[in-house]
Amino acid sequence: LHYAPTTWPGARLPHVWVFERSGRKVSTLDLCGHGEFTLLTGIGGEAWVAAAETVGAELGLPIRSHVIGPRRAIEDHTGDWAGAREIRDNGCLVVRPDHHVAWRSETLAADPAAELRRVLKSVLAR
Repeated sequence: LHYAPTTWPGARLPHVWVFERSGRKVSTLDLCGHGEFTLLTGIGGEAWVAAAETVGAELGLPIRSHVIGPRRAIEDHTGDWAGAREIRDNGCLVVRPDHHVAWRSETLAADPAAELRRVLKSVLAR
């Protein structure tokens, strides 16, 4: 059996150590789950976070968001997450509550809210 970590939709989110501002190590898996969808993005993806707030409120769906990057609440000191995420700093991953990737965008969409709305409606069959 061979395991190749990937963020391809349908795959389990890869475990990577990232760091809280305090320096405490936390797994990418611990950032997700907790009965909610999670959006992960980098330092250029703040528009995805705003879109998640807007679309989550519209759909009645709590979406936890994390920006991973320098001078953020979660940082990637070793670069391991940057190597594993398979998206750019302004892209995003949407992770289901079961830690599987629901969808990913390599870069920032022209209209992040519209794109996220379309995706979540499809994922939720609404």
